[in-house]
Amino acid sequence: MTDAVDRTIREFLVPDLGEGLLDATIVEWLVVPGDTVGVNQPLCVLETAKAEVEIPSPYAGTVVERRGEPGQTLPVGTPLIFIDSGVPPGAGRGPGVAADPGAATSAGPDTTVGTDGADRTGAESGPVLVGYGTGAGTDTGRRAVRRRPAPRRSPSTVPTDTGRPRAKPPVRLLARRLGVDLAVLGTGSGPEGTITRTDVHAAAASPTRGTGGDGGSDSGTRSIPVRGIRARTAAHMERARREIPDAHCSLTVDFSRLLVLRDRLRARDAENVATPFALLLRLLTLTLREHPRLNATYVQDGPVVRTYDAVHLGIGTATPRGLVVPVVRDAQDLSTVRLAQEVARLADGARVGTLTPRELTGSTFTVSNFGALGLDEGVPVVNHPEAAILGVGSIRPRPHVVDGDRLVVRPTAKLTCAFDHRVCDGAEAAAFLTALGALVEDPDTLLLRL
Repeated sequence: MTDAVDRTIREFLVPDLGEGLLDATIVEWLVVPGDTVGVNQPLCVLETAKAEVEIPSPYAGTVVERRGEPGQTLPVGTPLIFIDSGVPPGAGRGPGVAADPGAATSAGPDTTVGTDGADRTGAESGPVLVGYGTGAGTDTGRRAVRRRPAPRRSPSTVPTDTGRPRAKPPVRLLARRLGVDLAVLGTGSGPEGTITRTDVHAAAASPTRGTGGDGGSDSGTRSIPVRGIRARTAAHMERARREIPDAHCSLTVDFSRLLVLRDRLRARDAENVATPFALLLRLLTLTLREHPRLNATYVQDGPVVRTYDAVHLGIGTATPRGLVVPVVRDAQDLSTVRLAQEVARLADGARVGTLTPRELTGSTFTVSNFGALGLDEGVPVVNHPEAAILGVGSIRPRPHVVDGDRLVVRPTAKLTCAFDHRVCDGAEAAAFLTALGALVEDPDTLLLRL
């Protein structure tokens, strides 16, 4: 490769997506070496703790080299892809004229090519904005960026000898989620053999097609890669099971009076309805303040048990990308209505992938609401490095004994506490759980503790 060609190759680094994260996982490449790309044309899909993000190209040109394979995690700031723009920096331009109207003018992670053709480096360069080159926020920096939609590929510009199945990014994402191997499908039913969503759904419904089975004893099986959030969750759970000697205890609790309280609140303020789960969390924060060893961490150095005055509640939330645990910070200081609103906001943000890293880290105690999934009970895994987690089963009318020997039907739920046996023993965990159960069964006693 000649020096002239070398000077036309642009290096694009793994971008900081504005989340403060240190790395990102490659979910899928959307281009291969030899492809011709335009500015803002998607290059790949990266996954962070927040969401899957399509990364657009900051340059127009030909893909020379890719770094990393699907499933591989790359640190922010390391090379992601190399693109030959065909134009050396500053070549063939007069003042105010870009060398290629389809090319971004960023010459590298720390260089901005100004409208006068000169390289501007150092403090004058701003951060790389994905798909839009660089700019220090000055008028010159803004004029240097050519922003336009990615051009549509004509049949003549789409490589036909790469062996990569034709499919749009949303279809590829659907195939990943359904466990369909696009390479096995080959040609699709769309224009020029493009694989469509219908093709993917048909393959997912078939016991053999699109799974890579060999037609023998393994026919009808499929291998689903574990990546992104699910891979991180798997590693986190493995560590928790390996390092935390957990035990658990359960208690069936009568929610009758708590539901009556919910109904009274609903009658007074229909717009800010506190759900039974939010009311339970309100009682939980008070109970944790009185049983601090459950709101704690075991520290190997020492060793010591570190307790916390603040209650940062982690809320286990099921999302299409896997289990996410958004955090209600300083839950002990929130009103019941504010707590309910914050839980709802965080749950919605977790499902659509818009939460910040701070909203997903730093919990001191976690709650897993099995009841929201229709389950009566379960034993949760302690969220490392916390000392305990509370599992909440569904609230349903069930036979319940009151007054010692009288059988009635009451709305009950099972509360299960899994705890680190190094931090507290069974007696302490039982005292915590029975105290919480007593508040649920008689929430009016809360007034005596305020």
